[in-house]
Amino acid sequence: MMEKMRIAVGKTETTKYVGHLDFCRAVERALRRAKLPVMYSVGFNPHMRLSFGPALSVGVASAAEYVDVELTEPVNETEFGRRLQAQLPPGLVFVAARLVSSNAALAAALNLAEYEITGSTPTTPANLAAAESALAGFHAAEAVTYVRRTPKGEKTLEVKQYLAGPIGLAAKPAGLAVTFRLRMTAQGAVKPQEVLRLLQDRFAFPVGAVACRRIALWSETPAGCRDPFEI
Repeated sequence: MMEKMRIAVGKTETTKYVGHLDFCRAVERALRRAKLPVMYSVGFNPHMRLSFGPALSVGVASAAEYVDVELTEPVNETEFGRRLQAQLPPGLVFVAARLVSSNAALAAALNLAEYEITGSTPTTPANLAAAESALAGFHAAEAVTYVRRTPKGEKTLEVKQYLAGPIGLAAKPAGLAVTFRLRMTAQGAVKPQEVLRLLQDRFAFPVGAVACRRIALWSETPAGCRDPFEI
């Protein structure tokens, strides 16, 4: 039976502008330098047999990004993590590793993400009341659209079809913060920065982003949500 190690690697504020492909290359280089028994494909141009979770938007930090690593032989989870962490570049942090037997494709299976956006808006009663009023207006709206503009043109997104549950508001030491969950579907997804921009432009939300972080990923099914290490 093929051995597969599922690993979680965090991206700090210092690496939040590292794109997905560069993140993938950094993990691959670290695995190679750690001399871990990673399986390679066969053929003219063999490459590591790795499977990455859903791409993270540029400018967003992450508590844990998930990667499946196919192995040629068993490795102790603790030893795997120790050797990998020693080779990861600054700003990427080893979080956890677990041997799994699942054949699920992470990019498709992990379809629900939770984000936290923290701003510098002071947590005064007036600011808190303004933020609560803005969120109440957003939640009361039957439909809310956002127009994404790119060099290829415009695309109108119905934001609420991607939002899983209400947007939460909290007072943090640095300022007001919001948390929310976004679904990733076959039709696409909404970026967390787009949700904040919509709240600011349409509902006068008084919080500007200072730090945006993906704090969790799940596999959402009709039976409920499952942790990445459980699928």
